[in-house]
Amino acid sequence: MTLRHPPTAPDEDFTMTRNSPISFIGASMLGAASMLLGFGCAHDPSKELVAARVSYQEAADGPAGTEAKAEVYEAEKALARAEQAHDKRSGSAEEVDLAYVALRKSTNAMAYATYLQFQAKTQSANADYVSTLEGQKESAESRLATSEDALASKSKDLATAEAARAALERQLSAAMASLSDMAKISQEGERTVITLSGAVLFRTDETQLLPIAQEKLGEVAGVLKQYGEEFSITVNGHTDSRGSDTHNQQLSQGRADSVRAYLVSKGVAQGSITAMGQGEAQPLAPNTTAEGRANNRRVEIIVDRKPGG
Repeated sequence: MTLRHPPTAPDEDFTMTRNSPISFIGASMLGAASMLLGFGCAHDPSKELVAARVSYQEAADGPAGTEAKAEVYEAEKALARAEQAHDKRSGSAEEVDLAYVALRKSTNAMAYATYLQFQAKTQSANADYVSTLEGQKESAESRLATSEDALASKSKDLATAEAARAALERQLSAAMASLSDMAKISQEGERTVITLSGAVLFRTDETQLLPIAQEKLGEVAGVLKQYGEEFSITVNGHTDSRGSDTHNQQLSQGRADSVRAYLVSKGVAQGSITAMGQGEAQPLAPNTTAEGRANNRRVEIIVDRKPGG
């Protein structure tokens, strides 16, 4: 008996018709892939939106997420609006603008969180400082409470010393006033400058003090010596321009030395006084007239209160 194969259509095993299920599925998958590719390109976020997403995530995950919750929430809402604009039309101007707003809100939230942290640290440091001061104050008050008698005694001594100082100031003013008929006195803050005419102090071309000059300077010395080391005194000698530079320098130095030596002899602290000859180098007036030369022949006593005196 001979077996027979059933008849077969010539292209049945190898050709798919338009209505073949396999052909339909393949075409559908290809079309879907093409659509997805096209969808991905058309919906890529703008660089502004990408930056806004990154900045928001950084804010939400960082200190701002706990320190500036309200600001982070505002950033989240702004980002949501940007995402909606992106879904509506990718890459549109609206998306870019809203993404920029979201980015700014996220960065502001992080900046505000940093500020709050700094403020908290500052407040903590201030609180520690105040606490330290309060502790020191309590300690000081405790010590003062145990030494009230000693404090009262010191306060009394201080008041006495202040009264004595005020009296000395009055004496100094009176002594300066007594010089007004022979000296020019100027006051600049803590500095007093007493300018004495050379004609009143010395004879022409001499360095020895006249008796009237000794009398007046003695009144000032009587007050200055009570201040001790609290004041520094500089005695400057000056001449006019007549004569040689060398002679004028020597003459001015000799006269300054005489005034200094006299004040020291009356009890003013030797270490507080210096004498300097300026020669003709610092004129007060032109040397072309007799009056000008007379004004330039002078001795200046400069009294300065020492720092902390």
